[in-house]
Amino acid sequence: MHRTPRSLLAWLPAALVLCTASLASASPWTLPRGTGVVSAGYSYQLATQEWFSRGDAMFEDARNFPLRGRYEASSFTVQARVGLTDRLELDVSLPLKLVSYGSDSVILLPNDPVAMTPGAELDYYQQNIIQLARTRSGIGDIQFATRYRWLLQPLALATELRIKAPTGYDAPVGTFGARPNSIQDFLDNAGTYARPSNVQDDVTLGDGQLDAGLNVLLGYALPTRTFFRLDAGYNLRFGKAADQFIGRLSIGQLIGGRVLIYAGGQLTWSTERGDVIGISVAAIDPNLPAQDYAGLSNLYLREVRLERDAVDVNAGLIVKITDTVEMNVGYGRTLWGRNTALTNAFSLGIAVRSDWFGSDLAAAAESAAAADARAAAEEARAAADEARQVVDALRQALEAQPTESAPAPEAGPAPEAAPAALPPVPEAPAAPEAAPARRRR
Repeated sequence: MHRTPRSLLAWLPAALVLCTASLASASPWTLPRGTGVVSAGYSYQLATQEWFSRGDAMFEDARNFPLRGRYEASSFTVQARVGLTDRLELDVSLPLKLVSYGSDSVILLPNDPVAMTPGAELDYYQQNIIQLARTRSGIGDIQFATRYRWLLQPLALATELRIKAPTGYDAPVGTFGARPNSIQDFLDNAGTYARPSNVQDDVTLGDGQLDAGLNVLLGYALPTRTFFRLDAGYNLRFGKAADQFIGRLSIGQLIGGRVLIYAGGQLTWSTERGDVIGISVAAIDPNLPAQDYAGLSNLYLREVRLERDAVDVNAGLIVKITDTVEMNVGYGRTLWGRNTALTNAFSLGIAVRSDWFGSDLAAAAESAAAADARAAAEEARAAADEARQVVDALRQALEAQPTESAPAPEAGPAPEAAPAALPPVPEAPAAPEAAPARRRR
């Protein structure tokens, strides 16, 4: 039967820790007991096109953001993993994000130059120019995960429970906030909603709701130092977001013991429709210049829902700088989607692996064993002293009682009474020597 090389199994958990967000957060090769990995990564995302949500049949293909729009996001993520046992590990990650959307300014409400009084035209432009550019920064969604490995041979099999929680940032809404809550409502009150003061910030650091995901992770490694990964899971999304099925497939090759190249893909599919969170205004012709917008004629109103479908691919390499330090360079792209942007992502990260936690665990365990041995010895000594005191008290009590003679027989004098037999005094057992605490090397 084929068996995976131990050298490859030993290197894979640390190597996979930086294979983009999806691979770093879920690996069937759990870390050994007491081993920790701390990683820091930077990711830059850029998008100038988007796909609309389900039901927008007239816009099936990716299209440019209107008004020369441009989306950019920078993330700095700190992640820590630790093996509690050889099968069980914990994982936590926290991102710091800077998200921005830039576009040209536009006026949506038409004016009537003939009816305007002198000087009123300037006031009109000042009151009706809409700025859609926004920037937000702060802490993104914090993620907690625990993984348990069931098998290592002939393939690695693990299950993962993952929790994603928002950190207090503003949740996404429509272009004009939570209201209007329908397209007809906007059309009936366009003069009220389509004003600069009513435009809300639809640039956000996340979806602003709680997720709980359960995933099955499979991994297989060949003697050629090639590995395969297949993951599948269900993401239960609370609030107004649609639940998701998530599947991942990846492959990697270790070259020369120092370089790992990888490539993979991910499918994210919403299993239901998300709730409407607002109304967004898109452009029928996204390439139309801002000065050519004539009122509302180029506007396409669409309901914004918390749902996302996407097919993403990624590739990169990991370089093992030292036995404990690795660096990752990666690239990812969204090939297809619904209600999402066509994103290009570039990432750079570094990971440091340490066994200090395992050494401290071993030392703590040995110290605890030594303390238990000392405590047991003290208890045995105290029990022996107490037994000796009881025996001494019994002997003194018997010696203090008067001796009664048996009636003398006619044939001769009565014999003296034999002394009472006393149990021997037990010796206190010697205390076992405490084993010295040893640090695991």
